[in-house]
Amino acid sequence: MNYRLLMLLCAGLLAWPLAWAQPEQEALAAPTVQRIMQSVVGVQTRSDAQANTARTLGRQRQGSGVVIAPDTVLTVGYLLLEAETVDLIDHQGRRIPGQVWAVDNASGLGLIRALVPLRLEAVPLGDSDTLPTRGKLWTLGQRESELTALALVSRQPFAAGWEYLLEAPLMTLPAVNNWSGAGLFDQRGQLVGIGSLLVPDVFGDQRPLPGNLYVPVNLLKDPLPELLRTGKRPGPAPSWLGISSQALPGGGLGVMRVSPDSPAAQGGIMVGDTLLALEGQNLVSLADFYRRLSAVGPAGSPLTLSIRRQGQVQQIELVTGDRNRSFRRPSGI
Repeated sequence: MNYRLLMLLCAGLLAWPLAWAQPEQEALAAPTVQRIMQSVVGVQTRSDAQANTARTLGRQRQGSGVVIAPDTVLTVGYLLLEAETVDLIDHQGRRIPGQVWAVDNASGLGLIRALVPLRLEAVPLGDSDTLPTRGKLWTLGQRESELTALALVSRQPFAAGWEYLLEAPLMTLPAVNNWSGAGLFDQRGQLVGIGSLLVPDVFGDQRPLPGNLYVPVNLLKDPLPELLRTGKRPGPAPSWLGISSQALPGGGLGVMRVSPDSPAAQGGIMVGDTLLALEGQNLVSLADFYRRLSAVGPAGSPLTLSIRRQGQVQQIELVTGDRNRSFRRPSGI
């Protein structure tokens, strides 16, 4: 092949991801920008030293949130788990006391109620289901002075090791650092997502292209009225085992951590075990594991796990639990 042609092809391949990572700068209307800028607040929380999540998430956490009602802020749920104190910091530096109102484990989102008037305009929720891939979006986190333009590049399923599955998250480029609880907004200035993670590969095909995962707000729309009223999602709690795991090259899922006093711990699951099958069906991925676990039924459902321990296969009978019962209940709720 001609050397010059080869160089041009290589340059094109290298530039391809950058084309996704650099969305065109389409200006938002000034009133829209102003409303977004005042709607994003800082979130600072502190948990008790004995909290189960203090070891993994730390006692002091900070991120962002977005005002969605006169006294309500939407943020990412892990900032609020077992939080004893919550402070909101608005765009003028005003510190406002709040309380954890709800943590929705199904979506990974959480709600904070302000204890004094916020006096901030709420941002309407947009439609995260109809966003076009390669569409232009904007994000804003705490203490940022301007919005950052992003491109929505993927809706591939995301499965995390701690029993968490999103079937169609919002994967964006370029990667931003201030993602925890940050707002993601559409071209009308409506909130369509809440920042959750920095991911190493937004396309899920081993291309080393880091970006961010935002939780779609549509996941919260149906249960939101009940969450605002009672702090709880309607219906029975989903099944939970308390296992942190990862897919193994040779098949099965390796157990990396077992939550204390969880159904898995009570059933005898140990770190180092390999999960092979659930209810007789082989486990091929984390997403497969969580879908099969959900299909078993709500919390309180019996199941059988096939595991391998020190080369021996054995069956373990478990009864699933409610993840919320594993957390210390903050005194403010």
